[in-house]
Amino acid sequence: MNSFKDNITDADFWLRLVYTLLFALAWQLVELLLAVILVLQIGFRLFTGKPHAEVAGLGNSLSQYAWQIGRYVSGASDTKPWPFIEWPAADAQWQPRAPEGPVTVDPVAPPAAAAPAAEVTPVAASAPVAAQVEPPLVEPQTTAEDEPTESEPPLVQPLDESDTDSQPEDKPAP
Repeated sequence: MNSFKDNITDADFWLRLVYTLLFALAWQLVELLLAVILVLQIGFRLFTGKPHAEVAGLGNSLSQYAWQIGRYVSGASDTKPWPFIEWPAADAQWQPRAPEGPVTVDPVAPPAAAAPAAEVTPVAASAPVAAQVEPPLVEPQTTAEDEPTESEPPLVQPLDESDTDSQPEDKPAP
């Protein structure tokens, strides 16, 4: 009970609560702006056949700002979003951080006890990221040697002699 009393009288708690409420309002504004961008981009695609690059950049930076707000208000991060840090870049791309230590998986532990996901940070794009292209699947080519001839029966697995139900009833005479 003492920790509750300490926490409720702590000025940092109340300051964080005020910031959280203000950022929750900012979230609503960002959500509205993203809806306007959606309508604008639909119009640009309808009339020009492609999205407007500057509007797409604004949407990208707004969505990153919403991500920062979400992390702060949910308690996943103590870093306050803009205006406390720099506004997200319009051309930034998300890059996952590498784990800081060895990653192990405990097959016995329930999923709720799993470690939190690695933190992701926006990184300004200096060059377009090349998409990794999977090589096309190629079926192996068969040669005349690989194909069974009419005189050769196809390969089959030998029957288990202990399994009497699966043996054929009619045995050909030798």
